[in-house]
Amino acid sequence: MENDVQHVLGRRVAYPDRYAPDILVRVPRIENRRKYGIDESHLPFIGADLWNCYEASALTDKGAPVNFIVRIRYACTSRYIVESKSLKLYLNALNMTPCGATREAVRQFLTETIARDLSALLETEVAVCAETSEEAARHTLAHPSAEKGETAWEYWGIEQLSSEPLSAYTQDAALLCPESGRSSALQGHTDLLRSRCKITSQPDWGDLYLYMKGDELPAVDSLLRYIVSFRNENHFHEEVAEMIFNALYTRFSPENLLVMAYYTRRGGIDINPVRATDEKLIETFCGHLTHFRTLAVKLPRQ
Repeated sequence: MENDVQHVLGRRVAYPDRYAPDILVRVPRIENRRKYGIDESHLPFIGADLWNCYEASALTDKGAPVNFIVRIRYACTSRYIVESKSLKLYLNALNMTPCGATREAVRQFLTETIARDLSALLETEVAVCAETSEEAARHTLAHPSAEKGETAWEYWGIEQLSSEPLSAYTQDAALLCPESGRSSALQGHTDLLRSRCKITSQPDWGDLYLYMKGDELPAVDSLLRYIVSFRNENHFHEEVAEMIFNALYTRFSPENLLVMAYYTRRGGIDINPVRATDEKLIETFCGHLTHFRTLAVKLPRQ
């Protein structure tokens, strides 16, 4: 399936109106990791990819529509990712599919079916949660968890850039420079991330959250210039997060590093990859991953 990416990408395709698992397409992670020197046999990070699908729907046996927000999570150690357009087509195919007598029966069918199909496709365990918008609203945060439960994210915007003009719009890790005299930790977020779809070149907009601790840290100006340098890069969202993590990890050898990318939705789906040096960082900053079924994060741009 990974060799059949053009099956649905960049082409006009028929939209199935009934359950169609065969339309799902997977893409191997290893190609981009090899290109950028990430050793897949000894990954420098742990983490997961979280997908929020806002347009999941199916029918009861009597034809009544039931709508859910579906969250999908799988580990970054999986060999494959699911291609987003194929997932959209797969979910759309369920829209007109009778799945049970009640809303709860439809929920159970969707949760179990999506988890089964994606686990088989990606050859890894995939967790799935389906909620109504009312249910999701009760436990959705506007920011990821911060250290000690406080919102301690510093905002990094163009005000943090020096007067030197920007000219690099294809990723360049050489832009990263250390800042002398900075404290041992760096914690902030920026909305300056933009990359482009690897297949269609459409723009993808993201908010990047970063926690970093070590003896040497990047100057915020250089960090933002590096993030902006992805503006004309064609990569999947997961690849961008891993490239940023790897560049910082290789250049600065931090004691702790966490990179979270919250991309805006396209086609009713947003993708949120998280990469970290250890599990403790995930527990501290990523409650939406560790408490997958009871906590969610939705940024204003999502």
